[in-house]
Amino acid sequence: MIRIAICDDDSNMIGELKDKLITYMDEKHQRAQIRSFSSGEDLLSSDESFDIVFLDIQMTGMNGMEAARRLRQSGSESFFVFVSILKEYVYDAFSVEASGFLLKPLDDCRFRATLDRLLRSIQNQQSSILTVQKGTWCKSIPFVDILYCEAINRKIFVHTKQEVIDYYFKMKELEKKLTPDFFCCHRSYLVNLRAVCGYEKGLAKLSNGENLPVSRLRQQEFMEAMLTYMKKGDK
Repeated sequence: MIRIAICDDDSNMIGELKDKLITYMDEKHQRAQIRSFSSGEDLLSSDESFDIVFLDIQMTGMNGMEAARRLRQSGSESFFVFVSILKEYVYDAFSVEASGFLLKPLDDCRFRATLDRLLRSIQNQQSSILTVQKGTWCKSIPFVDILYCEAINRKIFVHTKQEVIDYYFKMKELEKKLTPDFFCCHRSYLVNLRAVCGYEKGLAKLSNGENLPVSRLRQQEFMEAMLTYMKKGDK
């Protein structure tokens, strides 16, 4: 069961998204539960958790970006997909780890491509883990929980949302184990692009307030990787 929320103050857009979602899920033989909210305040007041949240950015009262920010602060791991008539908001979406951005009027191919990607992510989330072993001790860490990995001497320090775990391993070998959503921004750092909320003056700004150095030779590639991560739904 995929749990989906639609938050938009335009009832026509809610209806259009619902119809598209029902058609898509029926074709994929995937069960889905869809809930709609007419404001950011209504969404935040719900005690339900969702796998995917479609958010209109411009709404009366609390806008979609602020609603998403508050959900992240409360610990939400939902996939956020913003819907807007203004494409310049795509860069703001980095700050709340958005997984998609759709322009109004909705393009059916882009909509379906976004859902294809998110459905794969949800289905693979449980198996997408990094196994860390230290002697007889072993721990599995979901990729979504990893902010970045740091290499110091012969050790790897895995910085997660909850803790820092260290073990002996090689950065090059670790890079092979992670998904393309992890980028080697510096010889000592592998960052989860999901955790990046901005970039300024050679530093990748993370959602937890930390900054990581981006080597000068990798700055352009890093920017391209960030944009590619955000635009996956276009493919």
